[in-house]
Amino acid sequence: MIGPTALCPEGIELLLLDLDGTVMIDGTVIHDRVADAVLQARERGCMVCISTGRAYNMVPPAMRGPESVDYIICANGSRIYDTFEGVLYERLMTREQILEAMDALKPLHAGWNAFVGDHSYFEWRGVSYMVTGRREPLGAGDVVKSLHADAGLSLARKAVVASRKAVRFASRLVMGREGMSQVMSVRPYIEKATEGICKVGCSLPTEELCDRAMVILDHLGHFEVARMSRTELEITARGVTKGVAATWLMDYLGVDKARTVAFGDSENDATLIDVSGTFVAMGNADGRIKKRADDICEPNYDDGVARWLERAMSEADGASYVQ
Repeated sequence: MIGPTALCPEGIELLLLDLDGTVMIDGTVIHDRVADAVLQARERGCMVCISTGRAYNMVPPAMRGPESVDYIICANGSRIYDTFEGVLYERLMTREQILEAMDALKPLHAGWNAFVGDHSYFEWRGVSYMVTGRREPLGAGDVVKSLHADAGLSLARKAVVASRKAVRFASRLVMGREGMSQVMSVRPYIEKATEGICKVGCSLPTEELCDRAMVILDHLGHFEVARMSRTELEITARGVTKGVAATWLMDYLGVDKARTVAFGDSENDATLIDVSGTFVAMGNADGRIKKRADDICEPNYDDGVARWLERAMSEADGASYVQ
């Protein structure tokens, strides 16, 4: 294990690492420095657990083998995998619950994604933060970028063009990935599901509609809902969160809370704050997450997880940290 350090006086035995916005950049990139720092922590005896909203098949292969990590919490806590032995724990939703939610939100024009069995389905009209790394509505931010490229178009037309570019970007990420499909509607796949469903997500056209969707889902009473952006929700079974799954894993491993460090950046990481001894928010994290964190590291694009771990290992060794 690492330690002791001033922030972790009992040392560090378990690391919980979010993926998107934490160790990954733009949904696809993991810098070598981050991978190397995690490997160094494991070589010192730390156990490493990925804690992600992604389904197992969406975790990059380089981050889901026993040579890289020990455990994986998937779909916001719906499943826990031992990288040697497979599924250790799961809590799923029924297709009836999901279909009820889809019917209730139909007037709001939601775009859906769903993790059904070992396959992930993404509707064309909805763009998931897990796929694109986006926290804004579809196409937001792209309009300004296209001003010069599409100088002859009206502002409204530029917005349409930007949205189409965003859809094509998401399509390139999804297509060709094993276990992932982009579809017109996820409903037929949910209706045919023969087992429980790990997680669904929905993207709403506006922030106001997203507010209304949260009220409706809360009234149904079946779900935990994490708001990933102004217009995107992630939905799991009631009582299923990353924090609940992490607590189960710590009990399973016999690891004390005080020797657990978690890293995260967004709303679905918030439940890790109270269950870990030290919660480290990324420099790019949501402001509400930063306010509740025990520490804040550099942003993910500046290798924040690696820099924090390097400082902790240097301090534990009694050495001076070099940037």
